[in-house]
Amino acid sequence: MNTIKTTIIAMMLLMACNTTNAQSGVSISLHQDLKFATIGDTDRGYKAGTIDIVARFKMAGNQDKYGYVIVFPEFEYAEIEGIYKRYSVNAGYTFNKLILDNFEVNAAIGYGWIDRYGKSMFSFSASSEVAYKITDHIKTSLMLQLTQRKDLLWLYGTNSIKPSVFFGIEYKP
Repeated sequence: MNTIKTTIIAMMLLMACNTTNAQSGVSISLHQDLKFATIGDTDRGYKAGTIDIVARFKMAGNQDKYGYVIVFPEFEYAEIEGIYKRYSVNAGYTFNKLILDNFEVNAAIGYGWIDRYGKSMFSFSASSEVAYKITDHIKTSLMLQLTQRKDLLWLYGTNSIKPSVFFGIEYKP
């Protein structure tokens, strides 16, 4: 498994290096799961305020007629039993030439792995994000994420595709 993790990390770094020349910008974002922040998960015993964050390092391609391509490594961390960590590499497209000024919509897919209880499992994900540009450097966004949760299938035998809604902020230097 360590060879596979090393290969994925190397691919993520290679993608970052290869897209540097074609980028119109890079940004970082941090999102918190709204359910865990507000009401928790009473079925599993997690209180409101439980940490479940997603951090992204987005690399944006050049603007075209409707928007631009995005590529980003992503890390998710949740303070739940067995400490949940998910590492992935993602690609998608951001539409920023919409009817409403300062709004952007993107969709992305990703592949990586989940670490929980010392066990690693591969994982697919898909996300969609609606962002509002406050300034040239700061955006707020609402993100819907669908993640293949093999850890839940392994632990509880439940459906392994889980939706999550996150609220966050993105900063572009």
